[in-house]
Amino acid sequence: MPAVVSLTPAPVIDRTYFVDAFDAGKVNRATEIHEFLSGKGINVSRTLRVANIATSAVLPIGREDEHLLFRTPYPQILRILPIPGRMRVNTAVLEKSGRTTNVNQQAVPIPQRDWEAVVDMTISEIESLHADWLVVSGSVPRHPENDQRVDFTRLFTEARRLGTRVAFDSSGASLEKWARSGLVNLIKPNADELATLVNRELHTVGDVLEASREVIKTCDLEVVLASMGGDGAIAVSKDQAIWAFADVDEVVNTTGAGDASLAGFVGHSILGPGQLGGRADFGSLPELSLRAGLGKAVVYGALAVTVPTTIIESMADAPTPEIGEVPVDQPLSEPTKIF
Repeated sequence: MPAVVSLTPAPVIDRTYFVDAFDAGKVNRATEIHEFLSGKGINVSRTLRVANIATSAVLPIGREDEHLLFRTPYPQILRILPIPGRMRVNTAVLEKSGRTTNVNQQAVPIPQRDWEAVVDMTISEIESLHADWLVVSGSVPRHPENDQRVDFTRLFTEARRLGTRVAFDSSGASLEKWARSGLVNLIKPNADELATLVNRELHTVGDVLEASREVIKTCDLEVVLASMGGDGAIAVSKDQAIWAFADVDEVVNTTGAGDASLAGFVGHSILGPGQLGGRADFGSLPELSLRAGLGKAVVYGALAVTVPTTIIESMADAPTPEIGEVPVDQPLSEPTKIF
C-alpha cells in the first residue's frame, strides 16, 4: 500500500449552518450547526484514513484553538505544530436543496521561524512514512514580517530528493507560481482554475483536455487532475488522458469533494507496493496508473457530496465509476470563469 503525507499550511475551523432555505440580506434561522477542525490537506488525510491508507496530516495550529484537537475526527493522524494566535474560520450555509454558500476567511499569517519548523516536521513525516506522495493543499499564508507568501522550495526539493511525488492543490497566484516551479508532479484544478491558467474560457470537456495538455507541456508537470463537477473528471499525463464519472442519488454538500477526489487519486494511483516496499531515493519513481487513480477519485468525490460535512465516515456505499475515453464534444454544464 502507498503512504501519503499531507500539509495544510492554513488550517481552518469549519462552521456549517443548516437552514431550510437561505434568504440573502434577511435573518435566517439555523436548524443545526456543525463545527470542527478542517482544511484541504486534513480532508485528504481523513479520507485516506477511512480507506485504510497510511497517512499523516501536518498542520500549524493557533495555540488559542488547541482545544479543538480533543473533538476532531481521527486525531491519531494529526501532526501538530503550535503557533501564536487563532485559526481562521470558514462558514458554510447549507440549504435543504443542496445549495451551499461559503464565506472563507483569509489565511492567518505565520512567522518565518514557525514556518521553517512546519517544513522540518513535514520532511520528518515523509521520511517516517516513506511517503509516495506529499499533498500540499489549501490557502497559502503570508509571513507577518514581510507580507510575503510562505516558500515551499525547500520542502518540495527535499521531498523529491527522497523519491516522493508532490501534489499541489491551491488557487490563484499560488497555483500559477508552483505549477510552473518545476518542483510539482500533480495539480488538481477545477475548470475555472484551469481556464485561468491558460487564460481562456473552456466550453467543452475537450477544451478542458486541451488546456490540461497545454499546462503539462508548459509547466513540465506529470499529471493534471481536472475536476468538472457534474461532468466528471479527467486525468491527463504527457501520453495519456482518461475521463471518469460517478453518479449519486442526491447531492447534499459539495464542500470537500475536490479534497476527497485528490485523496482517491494519490491513494490508488501508485502501481506496485509503493515506497513501503522499497525506497526510490535518487532513482525512478513507481509507475502511476491514471485509470486506477481517477476511478477512485470520482468515487471518493461522489461519496463526499452525499454527506453534510467534509468528513466521509465510510466507503460502504461507494458508487461504481464510469471510466473511458474523454468525451471531447460534451459541453460543460457550467461555463468557466477566469479569475
